[in-house]
Amino acid sequence: MINRFLLFNIFLSLTLSGNLLAQEVQTRFTLFQLIDSALLNNYLLQASRKNKLIKQAELEILKTNYQPKISTSASFSFWKFLLPNKQKVLGDALTDVYTDVSIYQTIYDWGENKAKKSIVEEEIKVNDEIQKQIRNTIIWGVSDAYFEVLKAESEISVHKNALQQLKSHLQYAENLYKIGRVSGVDVLKINVQISVEEKNMQKAQNARLNQLIKIKRLCYLKEEDSFDIENISETLYKETRDLSFSPYSLYDTVIQNHPVLLASNGKINIEAKQKDVYMLQNQPELFTYGITSWENAYIPFGDNFNYNIGVGIRYTIPYWGGGSYKSKIVQSKYRIEQMYDEQNQTFLDIKKEIDIALNTINDIKSEIVNNEKIISLTNETLNNALVKYQAGQGTIIDILDGQTILTETSIAYNKTIINYLQTLVKLHYLTGNDDYPF
Repeated sequence: MINRFLLFNIFLSLTLSGNLLAQEVQTRFTLFQLIDSALLNNYLLQASRKNKLIKQAELEILKTNYQPKISTSASFSFWKFLLPNKQKVLGDALTDVYTDVSIYQTIYDWGENKAKKSIVEEEIKVNDEIQKQIRNTIIWGVSDAYFEVLKAESEISVHKNALQQLKSHLQYAENLYKIGRVSGVDVLKINVQISVEEKNMQKAQNARLNQLIKIKRLCYLKEEDSFDIENISETLYKETRDLSFSPYSLYDTVIQNHPVLLASNGKINIEAKQKDVYMLQNQPELFTYGITSWENAYIPFGDNFNYNIGVGIRYTIPYWGGGSYKSKIVQSKYRIEQMYDEQNQTFLDIKKEIDIALNTINDIKSEIVNNEKIISLTNETLNNALVKYQAGQGTIIDILDGQTILTETSIAYNKTIINYLQTLVKLHYLTGNDDYPF
């Protein structure tokens, strides 16, 4: 009976614990999984891919410009009376059935169609750079939100640890108060500090929830999904803390790699080629044509078949309305100058952001070292204060001050490590990379 009862209890315990674990299990996402989800579902990225298909279809349209254009027409009419010329064709009938087929084909356009195709090909390249820029921005946005969650989680962890310490101090104080070694004010002060820590922890939990909501939107996760994220900040920091950066090397990377600058180069090339198209519009067009026609009073047609074939040249005189291309060429010249100015300003802005990021990295490294020293000294001071207080020689203020400094410095230390990783991701963004960071 005892064995059966014991086995039943074990089975029941395992079943209950299994159910609890099943309820508590949440999907855990790595940084790269979150980025994958954001890139896969982002609508702007999908729209950019469709825009490329639109441009490719435009190339197919331009390929038809040298192919023959065939048009046909047919008409049936009734005359009250026939003029002599019509009577020769139609006889005494007052009905007229007329059908024609015409063919028109460009033979030579001095390279205008080729220039237009070149423009569309350049637009496809620009679209690729825009797509890369969208990917770059998505990766930066998801990574930044991911590290903000880690900041909030690290702060929550520190507050939880501080609460455990304060509750331990409270127990000592209550014991000392019972034997008359300390006053009730000490117990009150510790309780006040516990309330402060609980409030701060609640703020950190709210901040974490806000960032998780942001990630859910950025990564297109399901509304009802409950999820958590994997914390690899410590591993990433160990792998990257000894990295050094050359600003000039980063500048060169920006020039060669940044999608905004590359897209700007593409737009300048497009405008230069568009300028060539405007100039070619003043060149004559050589074409061939053919027209065939049937006319009779009845269906089916009789012998009244006629045709006309030939070669022609078309030229727009470059004056009055035909001279507007000259103004378009001037406009194109100013647009190119405008885009060069915008490109130079963009590059200067990126350089400024890179310089700030590099300076931030140096500050963070110094701050990490200082926080490590402060934490070590505070731990030592706090331990001494605890020993003195437990021996009835210290004050609770010393313990609470030490605990506050330790909590604040620990939070600052954890945040500076994550700030360091965030700054690395920002450098990755500023240099225009659309691959995964780290």
